[in-house]
Amino acid sequence: MSFSSLFSIGLSGLSAFSVGLEAVSTNIANSQTTGYKRVRADFADLIPSDAPSMDQSIGAGVSGTGVAAVSRCLAGEQGAVSRTNMPTNIAVLGDGFFVVAEAAAPTSAATLLFTRAGDFTPDALGNLKNAAGYYLQGAAVGTDGRAGAGSLQSLETVNLNRTPAGADPALLGAMTKAEIDPDGYIRATYANGATYALFRIPLALFANPEGLEEAERTAFRNTTLSGDARLAGARTGSAGAIEGSAIEISTVDIGQEFSTLISTQRAYSTAARVVSAADELWRTLVQTAA
Repeated sequence: MSFSSLFSIGLSGLSAFSVGLEAVSTNIANSQTTGYKRVRADFADLIPSDAPSMDQSIGAGVSGTGVAAVSRCLAGEQGAVSRTNMPTNIAVLGDGFFVVAEAAAPTSAATLLFTRAGDFTPDALGNLKNAAGYYLQGAAVGTDGRAGAGSLQSLETVNLNRTPAGADPALLGAMTKAEIDPDGYIRATYANGATYALFRIPLALFANPEGLEEAERTAFRNTTLSGDARLAGARTGSAGAIEGSAIEISTVDIGQEFSTLISTQRAYSTAARVVSAADELWRTLVQTAA
């Protein structure tokens, strides 16, 4: 092994363990973020370019050329559910993501994102919006009081001020209560005592949830690895249930993160010593040659 290889191996370790430290730091910082999915750093050995191919055996004397790391968001993990006093807060129990938009009137289905952060509350216009600034998308209920999961193109921003299909606004009076049932129906009760379903909240399912790409603020976008979103009603097929007056908390375990932090710090320090040892050996060689 050459001195350059020794340096590059040590530097690869510093770079890889920096990724690990960054992942742990991000997790700790988001330990109280609603719907946050923890990030894990995965490490892999770097194989030299002149190593034998897969159909050949690796003989003695062939060694790796360092380590590489990539951080991966574990989007498919289920977080614990915490009860709240807000009836429009929702959590998914099982598989599925809420469909959200950055604007109250999204321009196209391509701009839609997916999240598990269900801390939705009505804004000044009655639109349900979470703390990250995303608007909840749902399927409007028809005169029969039902709604299918629909398609991404058919969804609209959930607005509690919407007049129920087939109802006379003059007879309803003001809305006195709104609640969300396990099937994802948003039901509003009015001053005249009548209750109507306004929207049904669909869940987006993916063939590989961990293939989703992180967007900003605890939201995700689909990729070729995750597959396209498939909408389903809550508690239908493989879709989970929706629980109202609840939120899914972060999947971060602080104890586990601090343990990972300590071990990663030690590994980083060891990699730094490899670089220092290589530097000392190089200096000794130069001095001896001189």
